[in-house]
Amino acid sequence: MDDAKKSRSHFRSLKDNFCSRLAAFRKDREKENQHELEADFNNVLQRWGIASPENLGEVVICLYARLAILAALPLMYGIIALFLRTFNSLIVFGLLAVPCLFGVLATAWRIWVLKNTRFVPFTRWLFGGCGIWL
Repeated sequence: MDDAKKSRSHFRSLKDNFCSRLAAFRKDREKENQHELEADFNNVLQRWGIASPENLGEVVICLYARLAILAALPLMYGIIALFLRTFNSLIVFGLLAVPCLFGVLATAWRIWVLKNTRFVPFTRWLFGGCGIWL
């Protein structure tokens, strides 16, 4: 019974943590905050924790490294899954590829915003052809 109580309290704390993170995420995505970011690019730099515009080159290089890692992980495991040819390897590949794809998109969006020094919300960037038609 003690183990069940511990796991129940653990799940409750995970749920509370998730709910608080979700609330913070929603608060930062309100229309007023989005307009504030679109109005002045320095607000974007401040929110993203970039000290000054002079650091943009270094940040973009780090984002390209993240992009390479996020793209390489599912690619490498996809090759492994092709050799293994098991249902479990296909499931693991799917579980790995979906978050990596989202990470690739989010990182590409950040790179686009920093290189163009213009904030565009992620959904508008995504529906705008990943920055092609913006």
